[in-house]
Amino acid sequence: MVAHGHDVTVFCRSKYNDLGSDFAGIHLKNRPAVYSKHLEAITHTAATMPSVLLGYDVVHIHATGPSLLSWMPRLTGVATVVTVHGLDHLRAKWGGIASLVLKAGAWTSANCPSKTIVVSKVLREHYASRYGKQVVYIPNGIDRPTSRPLERLTRFGLEPGRFVLSLGRLVPEKGIHYLVEAFRNLDTDLKLAIVGEDSLSGGYLGTLKKLAGDDERIVFTGPLFDMDKDEAFSNAKFFCIPSDLEGMPIAMLEAMSYGCPTLSSDIPECLEVYSGQEGRIGYVFRQGDVADLSDKLNSLIHAGNLADTGKFGRDFVLSEYSWDDIASKTLDVYGEVCRTNLFKL
Repeated sequence: MVAHGHDVTVFCRSKYNDLGSDFAGIHLKNRPAVYSKHLEAITHTAATMPSVLLGYDVVHIHATGPSLLSWMPRLTGVATVVTVHGLDHLRAKWGGIASLVLKAGAWTSANCPSKTIVVSKVLREHYASRYGKQVVYIPNGIDRPTSRPLERLTRFGLEPGRFVLSLGRLVPEKGIHYLVEAFRNLDTDLKLAIVGEDSLSGGYLGTLKKLAGDDERIVFTGPLFDMDKDEAFSNAKFFCIPSDLEGMPIAMLEAMSYGCPTLSSDIPECLEVYSGQEGRIGYVFRQGDVADLSDKLNSLIHAGNLADTGKFGRDFVLSEYSWDDIASKTLDVYGEVCRTNLFKL
């Protein structure tokens, strides 16, 4: 967007911004938050609101929790866009009251902004059926990756092509517990690398480690970034995403962009990425079925060369999920809401 001549400001949670006040021409402004599972997103959004009510043509809010305050910029006549990345109230880490609040956030995301964007066609259908709203589908995107030889990750005992990769937030809805159970059933000397950190989910990482027990083939690396992440995607035999719930699975898109074959659960959000090409650009197993997951893992481990699947998947996602295309589509939405902005809740 900056390259197209637009002035862009991102309001950051102070704890996470290590880039300073400017990045690639984007203005970065820190605002505080109460760093707890229930309050972090909404308190940061509240702290940001006084700064966004004047001086901006468009305010773009992400996720259903922060959307609870999406009516505020509109009261001052500022065009407002909300992007929904998933149905947050369904995530397992939330209790009853938090889920109710997030349901309210979902309602506001459909009814309060000038325009609503969703990251999957599944979400678009949900908003049409649940709220009677026509929302805009703009998927998540991926960068063209940098493949790297495995060097730094040897510290975890990993070898090129000799490990199965799982990468993402360690939360129950990602289904990593199915993967650990299924992998333990296998007779293989390959390793399972579980990459990620516990994400305010009541000790889910501890649950996973208990399930892994004394199986030395299962390696918990913690989160990996930059070159370490490049190495993980570049050298895994294949990537597994066993989720129960997704919005648009970015880690799956990333894996495919590296030419890393993927095995996913057959939830609609993952099937949407394959676009009906399961078996050609990736593989699936039945959601939550540990026995079927074990069978599919075993088949892929002993399948030999999966390079063709990886290549077809890479070519597909790099053409379909380009950030340049996504930026252009988002700017089109901004232009529309600026032209038609009226306060109509």
